[in-house]
Amino acid sequence: MFIKKEYGNMNKFSERLKFVLNEKHIKAIELSQKTGISKSSISDWINGRYEAKQDKIFLIAEALGVNEGFLLGLDVPMDKTFENTNDSTTLQKIVSTASELNEFRKTNVLKFAKVQLEEQNNDTSKSAISLRKYRDEQETSTLIVHGLESAGEGEWQEDDLDMEVQIPINEIPDEYDDLAMVLGDSMRPKLHNGDILFITFTKQIEIGEIGVFRTSRGNFVKKLKDGYLESLNPDYDDIYFCEDEECEAVGVVVDYYRK
Repeated sequence: MFIKKEYGNMNKFSERLKFVLNEKHIKAIELSQKTGISKSSISDWINGRYEAKQDKIFLIAEALGVNEGFLLGLDVPMDKTFENTNDSTTLQKIVSTASELNEFRKTNVLKFAKVQLEEQNNDTSKSAISLRKYRDEQETSTLIVHGLESAGEGEWQEDDLDMEVQIPINEIPDEYDDLAMVLGDSMRPKLHNGDILFITFTKQIEIGEIGVFRTSRGNFVKKLKDGYLESLNPDYDDIYFCEDEECEAVGVVVDYYRK
């Protein structure tokens, strides 16, 4: 049976994260190994020095098996599922008991189960709405997107785009030079159509890094490989160049924002 706990004034991400780690007896180094996030970053979040970005909160929630909204301080259950360790045994008992009922009582059991399922689905929906509301209420900054970078067939751009976007402050990296928007799906699942890219200008991009490239076929956001540009989506071809074709590195993608 699920019993809702009262968390008092524990509404900050740092407090919720510390609580979950204590409850599940997990150390910061173990969480680092599960998520690939550095131990120093996790320690900074626990101590309230910095706020984690949305994608990092998602990784932590997945690794700990808790609701993302709970870590954000929302009034939702901590665990994604309640007591599910004995689900199969419980289901067997329900089926066994219901099979001994007459038809009228079996119908009542079915009706009750449907009501319970509807209430559960409503709770899940409310949790998702609360999370969206939380993100909408975060302090934002107006930034300018100057470029369109193709994750498809190539994008030509003669002039700056100069499109305003609102991005939560805690989603903006400390260091970047410019913003661009992804067009197309060739870099899924990493980058999606419409994602905002934070770019640091550089002509030197390491093999394996995702960068922005200006080519004779258009502008691309791709992963640099040895001798070609890689599309992460297997439905799209990688890009190879002939000797007379141009390919110039514009910058490396240091982070991205997805609505």
